[in-house]
Amino acid sequence: MRVKPFTSILLGAALLAPWSCVAATPQRGTPDFSEVEALMALTVAAVPLSGATLLLATDEAEVLALHYGTHTPNTRLSIASASKWLSAATVASLVDSGELGWDTTLGSVMPDAPVDKRSITLRQLFSHTSGIPARDLGCLRDQSVSLAQCAAQILAAPLIAAPGTCFSYGGNAMQVAGRMAELASGMSWDALFRTRIAQPLGLMDTDYAVGRTDPGYVDVPNPHIGGGARSSARDMIRIARLYLQDGRHAGVQVLQPATVAFMRADQTQGVPYINNPDPRSYGHGIGTWRNRVDGQGAAFEVSSAGAGGTWPWLDTSARVAGVFFVDSTLASVQPYVRRLTAVVRTAVGGGAPLFGDGVEGTPMRQGCG
Repeated sequence: MRVKPFTSILLGAALLAPWSCVAATPQRGTPDFSEVEALMALTVAAVPLSGATLLLATDEAEVLALHYGTHTPNTRLSIASASKWLSAATVASLVDSGELGWDTTLGSVMPDAPVDKRSITLRQLFSHTSGIPARDLGCLRDQSVSLAQCAAQILAAPLIAAPGTCFSYGGNAMQVAGRMAELASGMSWDALFRTRIAQPLGLMDTDYAVGRTDPGYVDVPNPHIGGGARSSARDMIRIARLYLQDGRHAGVQVLQPATVAFMRADQTQGVPYINNPDPRSYGHGIGTWRNRVDGQGAAFEVSSAGAGGTWPWLDTSARVAGVFFVDSTLASVQPYVRRLTAVVRTAVGGGAPLFGDGVEGTPMRQGCG
């Protein structure tokens, strides 16, 4: 499918949008996004949202931009757990370079780690199967400590399950993985992210200084690896396209295709769950939810939604990536975004809407221990 480059549409409810509404006129050979626009307008009014952005991109180009209310193309917000896509890409770059492996154990990088945690692997830390407690242990948002100190505090807590036996969604394990990345590379997390991901992708608005209002990139002593980034929709669509294009950006192979494919694969391997905010998912990859799978169990729609409602996703079968960018609550926008991803799929020629939770496969099951 050939899609003409970027169509920018600024529209919204009269009470929300500071700009005039401009309706898109579908052209021959381009997708008809009228249903997408209608659903976005409904979402903004029904939630309601004071501001929202939707960006869509295919392999060829960005194809749709909708900005509502207070939002502009460079609006910068906390993205909460959508940070996991940024952090997963950073760690994946170390796997590609050989500085870490997905099955590198904690003990091989941190030999002073508690004995019962030394067998935990990087893959388990980034797929929520490490057995490390999911509940916030107190240091994730504490900038009076370093990432090393926070990781040590987390590792001092008892495991809630043997490594690899249960899925329990939370940010503590990724904090430990971030410290592993620092030790393996000899660089701070901020330096790693800037050099391996932000600079190659040309990210202008993204760092781990959530809660700060300073412009530019701000280094922090204890970046919250799993949920502490702030970003813009224009940066997030680049991350989504990086994954859609098997690790390529602007003709440069930032991540290896096999690495990206591995990250979409089910890393939970059928284990039951203790804590799971999306039990309708079909397992979990490396920092990514597997939302829809095909008859062979391969995920073709994956996402990384944040608590504030920001929801980057990609559909590999329809060859489209999107970013729904808001500052609200995930619970309030989730029903609309689940429908939105299906309507987008149809608009770009990916087939009939998929309003169920998947095509084939078995959702995750509850009951560890």
